[in-house]
Order: sequence, then structure tokens, then C-alpha cells
Amino acid sequence: MLLSLVAMVGFGCTPDSTTDGPTASRSSAGSIGQQDVTFFGAGKVARYQQHGDGSLESMGPLFFAEIFIAEGGKVTNASVRFPEPPGDVRDLLYRHSESEEIGDVMYLSGTAESIEELDRSFPPGEYTFSFRTGSGDVVSRSVNFGDRQFATQPLIIFMQNDQRIAIEQVDPAVDLVITWPPFEEGRADDNGVLDDLIFVAIDSCIVEDIVHSGRPFEKEDYLTYLATEYVVSANTLQHGQQYSMYVEHAILPDTHSESGIPAFATLAASTYMDFTTTGETDPNYCQQ
Repeated sequence: MLLSLVAMVGFGCTPDSTTDGPTASRSSAGSIGQQDVTFFGAGKVARYQQHGDGSLESMGPLFFAEIFIAEGGKVTNASVRFPEPPGDVRDLLYRHSESEEIGDVMYLSGTAESIEELDRSFPPGEYTFSFRTGSGDVVSRSVNFGDRQFATQPLIIFMQNDQRIAIEQVDPAVDLVITWPPFEEGRADDNGVLDDLIFVAIDSCIVEDIVHSGRPFEKEDYLTYLATEYVVSANTLQHGQQYSMYVEHAILPDTHSESGIPAFATLAASTYMDFTTTGETDPNYCQQ
């Protein structure tokens, strides 16, 4: 259960690996509007681990509040005000990313044993972000979780050569089609900012980013709720390796964009799964 050790979600980051500097070294190819911030938002994620027989086991839900820093951008004095109790304002921490796919962030995160416990620690309602950009502008804007509910937990299905395969039978020399039941709760955004989303990501056994389907505003070919599959091209994966992955269905109950900076709230359902590829490799690889 490799991914259960970190808080990987489509938008969210791992709640560790912080460093001291708030200037991004990489991120967001094609960021829009504002030169310092790609987008920001708050989210709650229902997380489950999928086993080989298709059963799901709860990993406990996650909350995150994040500001995604554009390449070369700068963000300081970042905080988020909670809906309650009154005056509850918490600072966001800086996290540097080593990934070419995922940029640096300012973040706050937390986990719980249940959705009810998460809601007590991170209440429903309006979360107000405040931060200063490199140009000196002070941004203060809110997002609200509204009254939409979590999506149904996605079930991960593997296909190769038009046949469903077991999670320990992935041939890396053949295209791997990752699919899932339809995202029936997903819908287009009435505000025209961002439709409900799907994310697919794969990590190696040493937590290298191997595959990510892309975040909006950072990559043009990201997945929306209409997507039915994601194809991992042949030879992307290696023989005889263990990988961890997730598929996430993300509902966006609140979206808006001002001054070129999109903002959102999300209620997401993420399913994590470990799988192996056929063949042989260095048995010490995963010990690196």
C-alpha cells in the first residue's frame, strides 16, 4: 500500500518535504493570467485502497488548502480563514516539488478517520485565502464547498489487448488502458471556469512520478468528467516492478476566476491501488 503513506490526490500535495523558500523553481507550463499563481483552492478527498479482488478499504479522508505557484512566481504571507470558529486563520506552508509535472505550492492539509471527523476539524462553508504575490498585489478571495456531495468511489479496471487483466499481470511492452465506471455525478461548470475532473497518476516503488494525466491550467490535455479511460503507452513502465496509482473523480461545487487567477472548491473520491508488471528486474531497485 505504497500510496497510502502519502496524501497524493489530483490537486493536493504530500504534507511533508517542506523547504524555506517561497519562489517556485518549476511548475505550470502554460499558466494563465497572473504570473505568480496558477490557481488555488480547498478540497476534501474520500480515499480508499483497492485490493486485487476489487474490494475497497477506507484510508481516511483528507483536507487540503493550496496555492499553486507558477514557474518563476513568488507567493508570501499566505493564509486561509476557516468558516468557524470566528477568527480561525491558519498559515500556509511552502512545499518545493522535485517533479517536472507538479509544481511548488503553499499548502495546509490534514487527515481524519471519517468524513464526519474531517468535517469537525475542517467545517463546511467558506474558506478565505489571503496572500501577497511577487508584484506586491494582495489577493483575498473565498471558495465554498456548497451542498454537492462526494462522487461515487471509482473502481480501477485494467485492460490490455481488449481484455481485462489482473493487477499483477500488466505487460509493460503493451499499452495499458486504465478505465473506470462512468463519472455519473460529474457535470459541466455553469460558470465556464472548470468542469468536474478526473485524475490518473502512477508512482514507482521509490515514489518517482511516472504518469500524471495533468492538472488544469498547467496542462492542456487534462481529463474532465467525460473521460472514460486513460492510456499508458507501451514501454512507459518497466518489467518486474511494483507501482502505486490512483484514479480520482473530483466534483467542483465552487469555481470562479478573477484577475486571471482561477479558484475552486472540490469534493473528490480517490481510489488507490498497487500493481506489478510482468518480467524480471533488479531485485534491489525498490530499496534505493
